[in-house]
Amino acid sequence: MTAEQWCPAEGDVHLRIWLSDGFFDYVASARAVRNLIHDWNRRNWYTIELVRDITDDVRQLPRLPGERLFLGP
Repeated sequence: MTAEQWCPAEGDVHLRIWLSDGFFDYVASARAVRNLIHDWNRRNWYTIELVRDITDDVRQLPRLPGERLFLGP
């Protein structure tokens, strides 16, 4: 399954990144998340989870560090 099939075309996305036994929740633009996942497919040493629970208030989550780096091609 590709990022385009389950990631919205626009707006913000709740993103969870797992490292070892811990996880970090962030919010990022859908475009940045798709590019991050594309990059992750080349070398996946961590786990990415998109949280689709609509009860989450993503405005309270921190923005993905370095998000702007994933906005380009």
